[in-house]
Amino acid sequence: MGGLGKTTLAQLIYNDPRVDKWFDRKAWVCVSEEFDAFKVTKTILEEIICSCDGNQNLNQLQLKLKEQLSGKKYLIILDDVWNKNYFHWKELASPFTSGAKNSKIIVTTRDENVAAIMRNVPTYRLDVLSDDDCWKLFAKHAFDGSSPAKHPDLMAIGEAIVKRCGGLPLAAKALGGLLRCKPDADEWKKILHSNFWDIPNDATNILPALTLSYHYLPSHLKRCFAYCSIFPKDYEFEKEELIQLWMAEGLLELPKDNGDLEERGTECFKDLRLRSFFQQSKRKKSCFVMHDLISDLAKSVTGEFICTLEGSGGGSCVITERTRHLSNVQERYDVRQKFQSLAKAKGLRTFLITKSGWYSSFVSDVLMHDLMVKSSLRVLSLAEYTNIKNLPEDIGNLKHLRNLNL
Repeated sequence: MGGLGKTTLAQLIYNDPRVDKWFDRKAWVCVSEEFDAFKVTKTILEEIICSCDGNQNLNQLQLKLKEQLSGKKYLIILDDVWNKNYFHWKELASPFTSGAKNSKIIVTTRDENVAAIMRNVPTYRLDVLSDDDCWKLFAKHAFDGSSPAKHPDLMAIGEAIVKRCGGLPLAAKALGGLLRCKPDADEWKKILHSNFWDIPNDATNILPALTLSYHYLPSHLKRCFAYCSIFPKDYEFEKEELIQLWMAEGLLELPKDNGDLEERGTECFKDLRLRSFFQQSKRKKSCFVMHDLISDLAKSVTGEFICTLEGSGGGSCVITERTRHLSNVQERYDVRQKFQSLAKAKGLRTFLITKSGWYSSFVSDVLMHDLMVKSSLRVLSLAEYTNIKNLPEDIGNLKHLRNLNL
């Protein structure tokens, strides 16, 4: 089950000062749905030695990793694993045998079958929170650190809402963050008696509490949050990066006092973070990520308007005439086939690169031509494409362009 706090618990272990003293090497990898031994290996290497030659193959990377782990006591976290193929796991695990005694690998997963394949000790199963603990977590976010006893009219309603969260920490945090800005009993009753609680979980795969937390957002925050579905799962983004995208796409309301638009973006970011839509990245303190369930919520809201291309064939993303915002998870070679349906998106406003590794990338020249005819583009990112030496003169036709990242 998602939202139980598996990643949070692993983070507490990983960031404990005693762990730093005990282990010689540490690495954290968000694995997610697509299990790729090459990507996981290179991420571990990057965590350990901060740089690596991206032109090496899997065998070369594993030899280098084996060298780095040899005789060292290490801790590796593999977060959110879905792979059920035993041979894929054995392929990844071959360098780990070189480590010292008491080295540890922690795997978080929602699937018991994954745990059975990868474990060599009993699985530690997280249970839902008790009503008491769930209430404490909810109250911490809803009452902004003040005592719930100071709000007797809200306590009984809040306790009833907490019972509907089913003991899920993510649900309690999200609804607590939502109600933090609504210190009114009638508003709390709206949440408690909402019809969203009655939608079967398996119908949308979205927790009712998260659907509620989105539904009751102010309209400007809904727009800003929905746009975040352009990021692939586990993507680490900087606050300033996201605010610049919001600004370029005109998603921010102009302050009534003619204030600074960037400050307005900062306020929106802060509001969404307080509602637990964003959380600080474990790997990079300057970056933020969205929980997988929050990412699913954003994608359920935007549908085909926002699309993310992953893998050499584009993955499950389908570009249609309605697609307005497109992100591309870089591969080493982004071939023409990946963008073959780009022509359908005649009203495209965003073409955004989201880097998946530290290697240099190459892109088909045809893509440049296809992008230059997208006269509605507001955001154009060509970052890290090393084979682009010159920009075509046609870029001058992109009269709406507000954000260009080279």
